[in-house]
Amino acid sequence: MKIPALVIVAAMAMGIAQAAPLKSAILTKKINDVKISESSKKARNAKEGDRLTGSSTVLTARQSRAELTFPDKTITRIGANSAFRFSSGSRDMEITQGSFLLQVPKNAGGATIRTATVTAAITGTTTMMEYNPGAWMKFICLEGTANLSNAKGDRIAIPPGSMVVMPTDAARFPRPVVINIQKLLVTSGLMDEKNFGALDDSARAQITQTALDQVGAKREGNLVPGYIMEPGQLPGGDGSPAANGDRTVIDTIVNPPKRPDSPFPDNVTQPPGFVTPL
Repeated sequence: MKIPALVIVAAMAMGIAQAAPLKSAILTKKINDVKISESSKKARNAKEGDRLTGSSTVLTARQSRAELTFPDKTITRIGANSAFRFSSGSRDMEITQGSFLLQVPKNAGGATIRTATVTAAITGTTTMMEYNPGAWMKFICLEGTANLSNAKGDRIAIPPGSMVVMPTDAARFPRPVVINIQKLLVTSGLMDEKNFGALDDSARAQITQTALDQVGAKREGNLVPGYIMEPGQLPGGDGSPAANGDRTVIDTIVNPPKRPDSPFPDNVTQPPGFVTPL
């Protein structure tokens, strides 16, 4: 059946609208010492209700956090000792150090998170990232699927309930490890509903389902309770803890699948000192 041209044009217009650039954000939560730096201006003390436009950087001090809400309901929560940059007129965000949570609603057009070495493409997904320049990075997918790539041509899809932790200069991504979502929800400061409120209902339902799937996998013997990884520690390695990171409980998959979406075979040797506990 031939589709009327008007329907095609309408569908294209809808897609363009969904991917419209983000032109501003509102600081919807400030905890302790938070500053905003815009373009070349000196950083100023932030207050709830501030609107960020142009090229803006949110800076948080020790034991401080912030939340930004965009017009399409995208939420960014920024952890302590972090620097998070947003450029108006794009869907690009940058974390130069520290930690954040990003929740992009379904059909909102997605977003791109950049660090100096890794890029994450987010579409209808809730993710967390911790980035320590020149040392290590940690990326967690709570629901949906996130796609990571680096400047050396490697790429990987991170499924829900999974995490990668790696040196920032690694040539390839390690195979994702499974984390205990239930434990993360009650220990992470960026998931604290008393300070930040609840996430989008759809995202909460998906995250809850991921946790329930993990419980079922353990009951069936397909997922074995693992160990606690301290903040900044590489799985199986001796990474230096970060002052503001979260502990992460890593569980072990029985008969894990091959690493998804990678041009490298699964038996390629990991970088020295980096062992994936699967």
